[in-house]
Amino acid sequence: MDKRIRNGAIYGLLISLSLGLLMANYKTLTFEDGVEMKEYLPVYEYVISVLRYGAIGTLVGMFIGWRMSKAKSDGPKTYYGEVFLGVIFLTLGITTLSYLWG
Repeated sequence: MDKRIRNGAIYGLLISLSLGLLMANYKTLTFEDGVEMKEYLPVYEYVISVLRYGAIGTLVGMFIGWRMSKAKSDGPKTYYGEVFLGVIFLTLGITTLSYLWG
């Protein structure tokens, strides 16, 4: 794997995990008879939501690293972009179906 792609993946993971810790919802607010009720999510669901941010950031970092390495070299035609987009759309489709069914 190209050094730029690997570094993009690592930095994307670290940055998105730190943002995921700040932005992931850990509680839900409900109103019952004018009273605000707080319910905290289980730790497992919170960790999964933070890891979701990490996975998305890793893919974005890999894509940026790939584009940077592609701009630096004028080598033969590669199909990294097409495969990357195929994996992204397949992942988004599976995620959408799991939310619809679950």
